[in-house]
Amino acid sequence: MPEIDPRIYLAILIGVIVMGIVYRPLILLLPLAMLYRDFREWLVESILTLIYPGLAPRLVLGEDYVYDARGRLMHVFYSAEPMFDISRLTGAQYVGLFDELIRRLNLGTNEAIAFIRLGGEKFIRLSRVVRGEDELQDFMNWLTARENLLRQYFVLRQLGGEELRRLVGFPTTPSKARLITALVTLLLASYLLFRVYGLITIAAIAAITVKSLGNYSVIRGGQFSVLRRRLATSNKIYTMPSDDDVRAVASAVANYLQNYALIISGNPEFRAVTSTRVAREYEKLVVQERGKALPAVSRWRVVLDRITQNAEEPVRVMILSDRDLPDTNMRMAWLRGQLPLWSMPTIDELSHDVAIVPIFHGGRLIAESSRARVRLGRDREGSELEIDLDALPSGHMLVVGPTGMGKTWTVSTILHRLMNSGIKALILDPHGEYLRIQGIEPIDVTRKFINFFELDGLTDVERVHRLITEFSILGIDAKPMLPDLRLIYSNGIYRDFFKAMEFLRAATDDDSVALALDRLMSHLRGAEVVPVSELLNNKALLFGSVRASPDVMAFMMGVVADHVYSHVMSMSIGEQLRQLLIIDEAYYLLNSPLAELLVRGVRKFGLGTVFITQTLTGIGSDVLQNIPLIIVLGGNDAYVASVSQALQLTSEDMKWLVTALPPHMQGLTTKALIITEPIKRLGIIELEPRIKEAQQ
Repeated sequence: MPEIDPRIYLAILIGVIVMGIVYRPLILLLPLAMLYRDFREWLVESILTLIYPGLAPRLVLGEDYVYDARGRLMHVFYSAEPMFDISRLTGAQYVGLFDELIRRLNLGTNEAIAFIRLGGEKFIRLSRVVRGEDELQDFMNWLTARENLLRQYFVLRQLGGEELRRLVGFPTTPSKARLITALVTLLLASYLLFRVYGLITIAAIAAITVKSLGNYSVIRGGQFSVLRRRLATSNKIYTMPSDDDVRAVASAVANYLQNYALIISGNPEFRAVTSTRVAREYEKLVVQERGKALPAVSRWRVVLDRITQNAEEPVRVMILSDRDLPDTNMRMAWLRGQLPLWSMPTIDELSHDVAIVPIFHGGRLIAESSRARVRLGRDREGSELEIDLDALPSGHMLVVGPTGMGKTWTVSTILHRLMNSGIKALILDPHGEYLRIQGIEPIDVTRKFINFFELDGLTDVERVHRLITEFSILGIDAKPMLPDLRLIYSNGIYRDFFKAMEFLRAATDDDSVALALDRLMSHLRGAEVVPVSELLNNKALLFGSVRASPDVMAFMMGVVADHVYSHVMSMSIGEQLRQLLIIDEAYYLLNSPLAELLVRGVRKFGLGTVFITQTLTGIGSDVLQNIPLIIVLGGNDAYVASVSQALQLTSEDMKWLVTALPPHMQGLTTKALIITEPIKRLGIIELEPRIKEAQQ
């Protein structure tokens, strides 16, 4: 049921005091009123809050958790950057996203989640009642499941140590001397007003207050002290806001409030409560013919329709902020202590009501300890535009743009900034365009190349399977070569690249296979065979000498990429980015059978991949969906229309891209759409001038 308005308790207190002034014995009604537990707790907490600013339940601050010994609540905190941004969502998308998250969280009445914004920092707190050690494992299982779910919407990092203490502050035991001093003062004032009756009343209040003191802490420091307003009552559930209304208010709140907390717990019984209330009020109106019941019927009918027709989730909430909410249906009250922040919420709402507090706003996808963080420039609102390859689900990046719009310059800028962090690169460079980057060593593929028969971390069976796929890029059916490929591995011939190629050439009687192998060897006959590990140290493989044979170039680029992946994955070098593979003219690979193998074949393992292409034509949706970062540069109408079809861009996105100018006409910048699914940001990439100077 809705929380009783504290003003009612205040009215009771004032009423009893006034009656006691008129007739002193009536002040004894106050101890009688305290027999009602909720009023007693409100009065005790009100007194303690006045005496102790920063009052909270009795908290135990651990290394990576906070335990409320009074409410038996375990709290775990995370820094959280949203992967969605309200500015990029329609009303229906935003409301649907919020509903989906609340529904999937499936919170019980003893479970809660808090979304907290304090200035530019964002946090999430997961809370659950834990009554003893026997429930601790259940809590850990619940926590893991909710973490995994939230990681689909937020970039999470659990807080602990000094970070947690800086956020929460330090819980201390309330000073009894301070309480006794305050109670003695109150006792004297009460005696002057009510004589002996006042002494009896205050003595009763003092006894209960002193006894309750052990249930509370006083917070010293911490960042939550800016939250000075709390939601007291709400009539929001009786309104019927549209999706666009909810989004509009949420956008306004995002700009209006800098500090707020939204705490949500489950409220499964509210559906039955609503149905019962509608039936009760309808009976009063129709059966008992009480006309005054009509407004109540109408109000509760709205609530029922929102639950049944709009499929909204009933929840219990608490909202804290540094000022009133811009919604007259939600009344805020002054908050002196921190009790509502740490207690389970008690006010009934529906999911669209609390969606006006924006939990998806301004996500950056930045990990604080990452070396793979790159500042690109600014978005169109002027905010910093950064990417963090360590924070992505995988290390794949796609850069698409027409000739002359800064595609190579953009990738060179990103690569230059990552190399300054100690990240190594291998560039597959068909045109020799990346030699301007300081520290990159060029290698002509006809002078040095890898033995693509080498295992490089795979079994011989898996390598044979890969080779059959890769030979198809040359336009040949390699399946008849399967027995011969097996032989070169069983006999150990695969270790010598030239002997293996001679063996395959001699074994085939298929003219098309023979021609493909001869064409390949015409380019590689004089090459030095080097291990793939030798290339993974700021090298650029130049394919200019084979560019006239696109299928041969695509094959050579594909086998290098494949061997880099398998080699790096076999090294187990960790999840943080250590190595970049840059593939220019990547449409040779992205529309080949090898593409899906590459984008699905590795997640992190320290390797990031940058695919660079002029067009998305022929690239499958499955491939695009497995690339978590896409940078779309601007260009002419026809180019933008083709990209829009593949990436389902909005008219707003297209309008931004078609107004782009070449970098030399736009002050060494280029307009772009940066997609880190599901966030889309329109921005301006600030290009590195030293790279252009090196080219000249």
